[in-house]
Amino acid sequence: RDPGALEEAVARAVALKARVVEADEREAGERALLNLGHTFGHAVEVAAGFGAYTHGEAVAMGLSFAARLSERLGLLPAAERERIERLLGAWGYRLRPEGVSAETVRNALRHDKKSRGGEPRWVLPRGIGRAEWGHRVPPDLVDALLAETVDDP
Repeated sequence: RDPGALEEAVARAVALKARVVEADEREAGERALLNLGHTFGHAVEVAAGFGAYTHGEAVAMGLSFAARLSERLGLLPAAERERIERLLGAWGYRLRPEGVSAETVRNALRHDKKSRGGEPRWVLPRGIGRAEWGHRVPPDLVDALLAETVDDP
């Protein structure tokens, strides 16, 4: 863990985010990609109660969930999903929330600010460094993956 490398990575990420936000102030296009991992992550924050997980922890869980959705939809090869989850694990992130119910997460997903008609719009990875936004995912697929991901207390 090189502090200099971390500082450089954070500086580059902040500069990239600033360019994306400046180019798409109303989140009508590319800026939506910055929400990768946030749909499920925000639902976990709501379901667990704010403060139970840091925002970064929740977004890491969301990235894992989005990668698994993407894999199930045939958009992301299994090897890429495994690599994403392996990297998150190596950085010390857990991939699944504890102490939340699938129903509470499901309700939070329905009320996400990016949901339309109670159906979330997902940013899904297509590979490391590539994603697409605005995906509608069949609710039965989300429910099946929730059942695998969330251990109801």
